[in-house]
Amino acid sequence: MSIVKMGKSFIIVASATLLFACAGSDTDGAGDASSTDTATETQTVEAPPAKSADEIALEQNKAARDEASTVYFELDEDVVSSAGRATLEAHAWFLARAENSGTIVSVDGHCDERGTPAYNLALGERRAQAVAQILMSYGVSSSQVKTVSHGEEMPAVEGHDESAWSQNRRAVLDYAE
Repeated sequence: MSIVKMGKSFIIVASATLLFACAGSDTDGAGDASSTDTATETQTVEAPPAKSADEIALEQNKAARDEASTVYFELDEDVVSSAGRATLEAHAWFLARAENSGTIVSVDGHCDERGTPAYNLALGERRAQAVAQILMSYGVSSSQVKTVSHGEEMPAVEGHDESAWSQNRRAVLDYAE
């Protein structure tokens, strides 16, 4: 093949390539405009603001307090178990915060139906006091905690067996509205 024929072939191939490239860039340009529209639409949707660590801690604490506001006791006992202490720690964390210094919690002591009314009132009071002492040991002000004994008068579960009695031996934290 001669150099002239090669030159002509090169010019034809270069021209064809240029035409195809220009045709492709128009199509690509339309695609880019469509992509830009999609990107613009995506950018107009606002993400919720990120929560601070303090906000996350408050939400988790509220969930823990909502889930557990009752401390259970063994028969004739006023000693708070380790599970009860974990519950009280969540409540104390909330109450001890400066912004919650005006929040008051009532600790209601309860007993099962066994025992005399006078004994059960005294035991309910000891249970409420035990819970209050633990809250205060975690930094809650004594002015934020009120104690009340209901004895056997307000059972959580009606019944005359151990499963009912075990749910009635309790102290309940109730926040004043």
